[in-house]
Amino acid sequence: MIDKKQPDELLDQHAIRNCRVPFRDLRVTNDAQRNNLLIAVENVLKNGPILMGSHVLDFEKRMAAYCERTDAVGVASGTCALYLALRSLNIGPGDEVLTSPMSWVATLNAILMAGARPVFVDVGKDQNINPTLIESAITKRTRAIVPVHFTGRLCDMMAISEVARVHNLLIIEDAAQAMGAMRATYRAGSVGDAAAFSLNPMKVFPGFGEAGAVVIDDLKVSDRLRALRYLGTERKEVCTQVSLNHKMDEIQAAMLVHGFELIDDLVEVRVDMARRYSERLTGVVGCPEVPKSGDRSSNFFDYVIFSTARDSLRQFLHSHGIETKIKHPVLLCDHPAYPCDPRPEIPVADKLVSEMISLPLHKNLDVTDIDFVCDAIYRFCHGQKNR
Repeated sequence: MIDKKQPDELLDQHAIRNCRVPFRDLRVTNDAQRNNLLIAVENVLKNGPILMGSHVLDFEKRMAAYCERTDAVGVASGTCALYLALRSLNIGPGDEVLTSPMSWVATLNAILMAGARPVFVDVGKDQNINPTLIESAITKRTRAIVPVHFTGRLCDMMAISEVARVHNLLIIEDAAQAMGAMRATYRAGSVGDAAAFSLNPMKVFPGFGEAGAVVIDDLKVSDRLRALRYLGTERKEVCTQVSLNHKMDEIQAAMLVHGFELIDDLVEVRVDMARRYSERLTGVVGCPEVPKSGDRSSNFFDYVIFSTARDSLRQFLHSHGIETKIKHPVLLCDHPAYPCDPRPEIPVADKLVSEMISLPLHKNLDVTDIDFVCDAIYRFCHGQKNR
């Protein structure tokens, strides 16, 4: 059983006063962008329809093209996206799904709600599922792999795909945090049998409320997805399978469409910020390698450092007006809602989760903010805490 009070909760009880560097800043500060969003909303309100109209279709077309897939289905949230992706591929009772212990509970909830049994595979130093450990976890019940692109960093999808090919397994990418990340041969969401994205306001490709999407190539699967999205109905009237309401709002779709013009630039900005962090912090704390120019293998949804003095460092940063987070302090196998007996052997995940800190990173951050954070970390690590 986990402690009732986790580190984030304890710090949040004493909220940072006069916070100088917030962890997230969701404001739309660009006047032209804000005006475009207001025009999109006005257009929906003036012309309709409010639900499942042309803007949803436009969003789906653009989403599929961006992810280099045949089709996309807009849904109500990233959790819905993963759940419906699993169901549309007939993952259910009796099936085992291999996944990472490092993710938000949405990943595990989707697998369990689909009726499948999660099996946890340890991660590598990048916090993503370790492809070299997948094969040893496969049993006769294994049907699928759900790799999680944690913190927006792409998993080694080529290695995962090879294991899946040999063992005839499905791949459903949990790309909730990874929109816009790409490597030379693939981008987030382009490799698996399906991929699920979250598009809520905290994401790099932000909606303005809850939203999500599934991208796929098999049009029969996308037809099933569309039925599952709308209470399991065909032609909105005939129910052919049991499901709930997972539709995307028309206003949300209209606002999201504008994001396709911005996403690549937003990712580049975040990579530049991550590069500045790593240049300053390498050798001070554990941190990602400095990404090379043009390297978008992570969209840096989160910038994560590692410290054996994690909790003391966080307290120090918060006392200096720097908000941090631990994402997420409880591994999936340790939540009370999901009793794991026996507990899986995941030594790398256990070590990383005890040391990780996510630093502020958002579109409204500037280099002086980053340097302020880095200076504070340097002072803490070099015993200059009173300066």
